[in-house]
Amino acid sequence: MNKNLAQIVNPVLPGSLGQGGNEAGPLAIGSLISSLVGVFLILAFISTLLYMILGGFDWVTSGGDKTKLQSARDKITNALVGLIVVGASWAVMMIVGNFIGIDFPNLPIPTITN
Repeated sequence: MNKNLAQIVNPVLPGSLGQGGNEAGPLAIGSLISSLVGVFLILAFISTLLYMILGGFDWVTSGGDKTKLQSARDKITNALVGLIVVGASWAVMMIVGNFIGIDFPNLPIPTITN
């Protein structure tokens, strides 16, 4: 590597985060972004499943009331649509990453290194 170039580093992130070889900066930021995407996907799955359970509970406790039953059906339908959207967004992200050549779990971010 050329020692005359400066390296862009985030002073807030610890140097050990994502350290792989001599390039701690790009791997650290790429690892951080990949982890955040994973956390958001997991939170989206959990929230849609909780919303589906809430809709099922409302269905059971509707007591034959047409408006409460319709509201419960709408919650379950919305939860299923949300689950499909989250799953499809993950699939599209992985397919686009494969076509472009980006490995999303190990996201490389180019930086200037010395």
